Amino acid sequence: MTTMETRPAEDELAFGRLSAAGIEKFREKIGLDWPYDRWTTWNEQATRDGIRHYAHGFGDDNPLWTDPEHGARSRWGSVIAPPGFLEGAGLTPELPRRGEDKGRGKGALAGVHMFWAGDAIRFFRQVRESDRLWVRRFYVSIDERESRFGGQSAYSVRRRVYWNNDGELIAIWDANFVHTERDTAAKRNKTQTEPPAQHLYTEDELAEVDAHYAAEITRGADPRYVEDVEVGVELTPRYRGPMVIGDIIAWLQGNGRHEIYPYKLNHRNRQRMGGFYQRNADGAWDSAMRVHWDDEFARSVGARRAYDYGMLRNAWMTHLVTDWMGDDAILVNCDDRITGFNTLGDLTRITGSIAEVDIAGEWPEVIVRVECHNQLDERTAHGSFRVRLPSRARGLPEFPTAPADHGLLAGMPTPMSGPWAS
Repeated sequence: MTTMETRPAEDELAFGRLSAAGIEKFREKIGLDWPYDRWTTWNEQATRDGIRHYAHGFGDDNPLWTDPEHGARSRWGSVIAPPGFLEGAGLTPELPRRGEDKGRGKGALAGVHMFWAGDAIRFFRQVRESDRLWVRRFYVSIDERESRFGGQSAYSVRRRVYWNNDGELIAIWDANFVHTERDTAAKRNKTQTEPPAQHLYTEDELAEVDAHYAAEITRGADPRYVEDVEVGVELTPRYRGPMVIGDIIAWLQGNGRHEIYPYKLNHRNRQRMGGFYQRNADGAWDSAMRVHWDDEFARSVGARRAYDYGMLRNAWMTHLVTDWMGDDAILVNCDDRITGFNTLGDLTRITGSIAEVDIAGEWPEVIVRVECHNQLDERTAHGSFRVRLPSRARGLPEFPTAPADHGLLAGMPTPMSGPWAS
């Protein structure tokens, strides 16, 4: 994913520039709610159609997400959502208006480009069909550092906390972002050696990819027991690609982005967040989101071509794990990093292996390490996934106990609507 902050009303912070003053101003956003409303969320409720569209958007046909009859026979009693479904879901409950919050962080790092750099997600409950979802979104940190994406940069962590309509905690999701100056990245890109010519895939290469697609297996209702897991065993590799613009469209059909609404809604967006939009080669207003389908614009931020959304690779890696673990298992933690661009034309090979069986906690947890490499053998993403499998001796696993603070920061206000309404 990529985004740009809104242009500041005043000129005290240089638009599009990464500065110490801008980073310090950005810190004012820590603990400040950034609400999701019906304009910005994609799914306020986990409908059967919404869950299926999300799954199909990244190529997942697991019947636990897509087949109501299969879901009814499972331990969950209904269709449930893939773990990543939450990324575009939920409404923020009504919060008290506090005078001290007005103007906090306004204009900070406006016009500075952001790259999705990874995730740290803790799960405490599944999303069931018909669940109404609630979310609070806020920053928890920002620090200055060097970045491979464009020299000097900043690194921020944006947290989202999700609940169902009973106020039960579903997940705490920390998304990591790299902030870079777009002009600096563009200049750096021009000084580098020209990228290799785009690979033209042969019939044999495409046939090999198709053979892998045809051989993909979903574990499903067949339990995978923790007693049978051996450290060092490799999961069957998978391929995704070669990536085309249609793959980006399919992802957006399931995950959605309010920033690319058309026509009258585009005009409304430009009034709300003008810094996110620029004139394109035709002189028309277009969003910064076009780095995902416009090669020329993507090169301006340091990529060799238009590139995917970071969350799409998170979905690919998670898909490998959920197909392997089966219906009765629980994904309790995901920690992934996006380490390079995955551009149009790239073919991604996804591999996984059993790194550890951790028996120190309340339930044995299998740690699966997953990596993504492109056709040039460049690693573009990697992650660790903690899974609780069923046990022959102990039965079905349960989710971890939710933390008492639900991941909220001290001093954040109590909601006045949803499950929290008195």
